[in-house]
Amino acid sequence: MKFYKDCEGFCFFLSVHLIFFIQVYLIYKVEDKEISSPENENILLLFHKLLFYIIMFFTFYTHFQIAKCDPGIIDSTNNIDMLEFYYFIYKDIIQLRNEYNLKYDENFNDIYERHYSSDEDDLIESKSEINNKMKNLIGRKFQLTLTRCKSCFSIRPYNSHHCRTCHGCILEQDHHCPWINNCVGIFNKKYFILFNLYAFISVLYGSYIYYYYTVYNNYKYFRNDVMQNLVAIGWGIFAFIYGLFVLVMVIEQRDNVKKEFRKYRKDKEIQKKMMKIKMRIIFGRNFSIKWFLPFFEGGKRYIYFYLRQKKIEYYLKQQESN
Repeated sequence: MKFYKDCEGFCFFLSVHLIFFIQVYLIYKVEDKEISSPENENILLLFHKLLFYIIMFFTFYTHFQIAKCDPGIIDSTNNIDMLEFYYFIYKDIIQLRNEYNLKYDENFNDIYERHYSSDEDDLIESKSEINNKMKNLIGRKFQLTLTRCKSCFSIRPYNSHHCRTCHGCILEQDHHCPWINNCVGIFNKKYFILFNLYAFISVLYGSYIYYYYTVYNNYKYFRNDVMQNLVAIGWGIFAFIYGLFVLVMVIEQRDNVKKEFRKYRKDKEIQKKMMKIKMRIIFGRNFSIKWFLPFFEGGKRYIYFYLRQKKIEYYLKQQESN
């Protein structure tokens, strides 16, 4: 996957890392002036600094992972594979949706699609590995309403959109974020949620360390230091704006999951089951401590590669038998 997409996104990406550096530097410079010798530095302060650095490492790591990870691009080389993968991980939700539709005589699977004229068939077949006939067959087989992208002609399931910066349709696209220089999709949504969570915790924890040891604990040194006062005011403004921004992003991600299944509110049990399955898809597994650790992939990406490997093995066996 191409990391550098445009100048604007790359500049935003670097600016986030500049913010990280400023946070780390300010906490590094915090000291307890009541302790006369550096060798006897407050052990509790050292502990707080170490814990803060660990949180900042997680923040940096998740930010880098979101940027470099394929968000789930659908193109002419993997179109069928992505549809098979989508059906494989969503088949339980599809089954629950069909159960709900039958129970309440409703149909929440209809999506408007632009109908292409016969003059465009040749163009579609030259740009996509799936023609219109095959698209309808796949839709019936997987019980999915599929749409064809107007820009890249890829076949995509619900909630997938084309990104002009990433040059492809993104499976489960949330949005294209310049701060990460990438789209947020099914494969990197876990990293995105964790990044905002870690960033929020780091700015709160960093503010506590800075204000407690610089302002409160060493007030008699602080009150007459003009530079320290300016830094304290600047940190407060930054912490409020930055903290509020990432908190809004965390809440928005939570609401997005709820919004997707809000239409099934007539049956709370089915709605609850769907939301649990969706959370397992995003974080890659049942609820555990691994949800909050960035070293474990989300989006069940390993299943995608497993299905592709099985298809390759099957193809090779067919070649050998012929």
